[in-house]
Amino acid sequence: MANRNLYRLEMLLLKVLEEGDCYGYELTQTLKGRSNGRISIAEGTLYPILYKLLDQGFISDRKELVGKRQTRVYYHLEEPGKAHLAQLLHDYYDLVDAIQSILTHPKQQD
Repeated sequence: MANRNLYRLEMLLLKVLEEGDCYGYELTQTLKGRSNGRISIAEGTLYPILYKLLDQGFISDRKELVGKRQTRVYYHLEEPGKAHLAQLLHDYYDLVDAIQSILTHPKQQD
């Protein structure tokens, strides 16, 4: 079950990054806000997913100085990440369609 949740979080993070570069806290707050508080990601979950996406070349990162001493890391969706997101969304919608077909299928008469 945990792997499926990570798969979904990966898809959601890539979808947010498709709209523009974000830093970690901003990603968590965007997901939390758009889901009306139903999706809340802890740092211990977020950063391993981001590091995996970095290692796979789906996203890149850049450091930006904020104030005098604080550095903020922004994440950017790369072209391979866009293709990966498209595949994840296709797979997701295909699964949703299949589930919807099962749930709405009329009961057969004997």
